[in-house]
Amino acid sequence: MSPTDTEQQQSSQSSEETPGDSRDLRKTDVKRSILLVEDDTQSRVALSEILSLWGYQVMAVGSAEEAEAAVEQVRPDAALVDVFLPGWSGAALMARLRQRFPETVLIGMSALGDSEMSRQCKEIGADIFISKPVTMEKLSAALRAKHVSWH
Repeated sequence: MSPTDTEQQQSSQSSEETPGDSRDLRKTDVKRSILLVEDDTQSRVALSEILSLWGYQVMAVGSAEEAEAAVEQVRPDAALVDVFLPGWSGAALMARLRQRFPETVLIGMSALGDSEMSRQCKEIGADIFISKPVTMEKLSAALRAKHVSWH
């Protein structure tokens, strides 16, 4: 093997991705279920479309009560929950989801995105809190933060 061949082989090996590297998460590999609980229809549709395009199986609902019914069918790998919902609150839903599904990644979201809200969400079991409006960057960062535990 010539020095050039050896250098090419080493270069090829160093550019390979190591297992668990976030770069090895391809759209076709993701196929995780996400429970999306958002009472604002426009936001729910937009977030659902983004998550679907990213390769997730999305269960999008508008209330905590609908979320309870949805998780009877499929255990979510992650839940993106609006903290303030009409009827049964998103906070109560997150606490219940944490009890029922300890491995589920819980992401709380609210337009009241201050440090106190973040602290309260984490106290009830949320892994991550993101403020509204939810941008693709915030959502992507929140989901990537927990991908390591999904694989």
